[in-house]
Amino acid sequence: MKIAILGWGSLIWQPKELKFNANVGWKENGPVLRIEFARISKDGRLTLVITPNGTEVPTLYAISSFDSLDLAVLNLAVREGSGRKSIGYYDKTKDEFSPIDFSFKENIKNWIQTTDFDGVIWTKLPEKWILNDENKTKIDPNNRIEYLQNLKGPESALAEEYIRNTPKQIATTYRNQIIESLGWE
Repeated sequence: MKIAILGWGSLIWQPKELKFNANVGWKENGPVLRIEFARISKDGRLTLVITPNGTEVPTLYAISSFDSLDLAVLNLAVREGSGRKSIGYYDKTKDEFSPIDFSFKENIKNWIQTTDFDGVIWTKLPEKWILNDENKTKIDPNNRIEYLQNLKGPESALAEEYIRNTPKQIATTYRNQIIESLGWE
């Protein structure tokens, strides 16, 4: 089974434990999905996720080193520091999606039909607007840029690094606003 791994954020420049064909690397013509800076991570970065509120952008993909969908999902979950439930997949051989209610099934199906892949996996973390502070402070999604402007020290540096390292083709609405407002190109 040949499996594609979809990426749009730090997975591309920080693959860590992800096992993929590094000789081929990341290709730029993955499926078009709605992606946006809509998740505050544990370390304070504003990160990219698939969301109905996102901008349609072409994702990137790499070829998994695993020929088992189960092992590829496990490997991506380990890289993401999460459980299997945070990984989505499509098995073309069984026409099976997880999660079943994935909003962008047609995008994945249309794309995979143009490839020789048998399956595809992706990170499916949801939007998250609550900080990991003791008060569990909630951030208004409309104030993303203000949130980034108010970060200090290492949190600010990590957030800026994430924005700057995001592949250019992930030109979301908020990325363009962040670049314009903060100059993080």
